[in-house]
Amino acid sequence: MNKKKKYRQLLCTDRLRRSTVKRDDKIDEFYSDRSRIIYSSSFRRLQQKAQVFSLESNASIRTRLTHSMEVSDLGRTIANRIAYKLFKEGYIKNKDIPAIVAIVENACLLHDIGNPPFGHFGETAIRDWARERSLSALPDEINSKDKLLNELMNDFYEFDGNPQGFRTVTKLHTDYDEYSLNLTTATMLCILKYSRAAGEKKGEGILKKAGYFQSEKDLVENIIKNVGVKPHRRYPLTYIMEAADDIAYCMSDIGDGIEKQVLTKETFIEAFKEEWKEKYDETELLELIPQDRKISYKKDISISWSKKAMDEIIDNYFVIHDNILRGTAHSLVDENKLMGRVLSVMKSVSRKILYTSFEAENIELTGYAVITGILTNYERLLKLPYNKFEKIAEGEIVEKTDVERRLFNRLGKRYVRAYKYAVRKLDISNNDYAVREWWLRVHLLLDHVSGMTDDFALETYQMLEGINLMHK
Repeated sequence: MNKKKKYRQLLCTDRLRRSTVKRDDKIDEFYSDRSRIIYSSSFRRLQQKAQVFSLESNASIRTRLTHSMEVSDLGRTIANRIAYKLFKEGYIKNKDIPAIVAIVENACLLHDIGNPPFGHFGETAIRDWARERSLSALPDEINSKDKLLNELMNDFYEFDGNPQGFRTVTKLHTDYDEYSLNLTTATMLCILKYSRAAGEKKGEGILKKAGYFQSEKDLVENIIKNVGVKPHRRYPLTYIMEAADDIAYCMSDIGDGIEKQVLTKETFIEAFKEEWKEKYDETELLELIPQDRKISYKKDISISWSKKAMDEIIDNYFVIHDNILRGTAHSLVDENKLMGRVLSVMKSVSRKILYTSFEAENIELTGYAVITGILTNYERLLKLPYNKFEKIAEGEIVEKTDVERRLFNRLGKRYVRAYKYAVRKLDISNNDYAVREWWLRVHLLLDHVSGMTDDFALETYQMLEGINLMHK
């Protein structure tokens, strides 16, 4: 494998649609990506989506937006040090250093952009609704046992913020045209944390979850071919984005728990020690948590451990360099090494203490009820035969569909445009037209729900249930 050639391929500036602005330098293409990201409404909405604690009034607690900014800061630092070393060893040119940094930073800013309201419990609510209720909303023209339908339904059975994020930046920003943010190939590939489509065979590591939906499968196959990434392999720079996210959320979730007084610094340290002793060598604790003085969580743990984790990750990149370039490595965070074990133990402590706290679980149960309630109300649109839904989508009045028409009018306009772009590409003469249109209709509904902020989702649910009047 020619590593120099490989890196040249990876830094691909091609876009789905040729940009109307001519840029002479490669780095300007990736800076343009960053501008498109940070000025997008989907990115702004992250300020009202929870990292752990939804509907939080304390501005010190992280949202998905502040978390994404912290991940981008860590990712930029790690990528810069790795890129500089790649340059020193002759794998890339000096001008490629900022390009690698920019690609990773873009991916870090985008990594949570597809998360629905109420985080992982929002994802769970969508998956449960898909399995338990969605097929009961099939119009009469579709057979629930249709083989194609069962294959396409995997998009919803495996719903996750990662593939929804890829869909968001490639399909859903339709204010200008169907190409959405029209990002560079490099930035698009760098956000694909998992390397298989929904419904494809699961595996470990990069195949554990779906990285993209069936609705974007053709797009992914085309762009990976363009940069020489093999199917079911990971784009190499994605490993850096993932590692930055691992460090950020391990450190910040505990910090937010302390800020909200769900736990104290002392209870965290004791829980960390107990968890560590069950798994690893006790002597390493002295290096991690000095016994001879009072410990500052921010200085001695959050900052200190983050720096050590970054050092270890950068070393790991070059230890497994060949596997990184092949896209077959498991992760840059190695649990056989000290800081890899630290991050693993922090995740365990968070699961046992933070995520199971009374307040966190109350929020999760509320979020589950909200998302399920919204989807249940919108099932009316899924039950309509296509000829009626099409007329409503075009603004026509259809007899006995007063409620359905009002529900449709509340769908995000850009999501409706994305649906229409996709439907126009279907062949109406094909036998599978009805199945594919309905599948795209479900995507339309989930695009709308996923784009909601936590508070807007709550207001929408209350309005649909007649609990509260929703003001524009």
